[in-house]
Amino acid sequence: MYFAHLPAGYITSKLFVKKFEISKVRAKTFISWGMFGAIAPDLDFIYYFVDHGKHHHHQYFTHFPLVWLVLLLLSLLAWLLDFHRGQATALAFIFTFNGFIHTLLDTIAGYVLIFAPFADMNKPVTLAHYFPWDEGFLELFVILWALYLWKKDQILGMFSKMGSSLDMIE
Repeated sequence: MYFAHLPAGYITSKLFVKKFEISKVRAKTFISWGMFGAIAPDLDFIYYFVDHGKHHHHQYFTHFPLVWLVLLLLSLLAWLLDFHRGQATALAFIFTFNGFIHTLLDTIAGYVLIFAPFADMNKPVTLAHYFPWDEGFLELFVILWALYLWKKDQILGMFSKMGSSLDMIE
């Protein structure tokens, strides 16, 4: 994946924002933290340039799905144990959730060390061979879905002004 991580973060944050209203966190703040979490695993590019490209950036701990899964479970536990359902725990959850989604998307589109650091670091795994489409189609789908969610009210308003969408088909 090259372009779909940020839109995927927007999608998941937008889908979760209503569930976290109890935390009294502003929707824009929640979505922003989610989108930052969606690209957080790629912050390893900083070290990649320091390392002079000796390793593929998916070999750094920021791309280990187990790391993000543990962080996700810890943030969910913190949110559930927080009596006030505070903003910090809600933001930690969406940040780590989207970091985990990032690693899953990388597994679909490329090679990721699924069980690192506990498994053989020389055997990356990919699911790309099991899907009947090119990763570009998946990225396009994610981007279009995010655009739809972003402009949903305007799109629905446009159709409501025109009348029922079924009237347009007949």
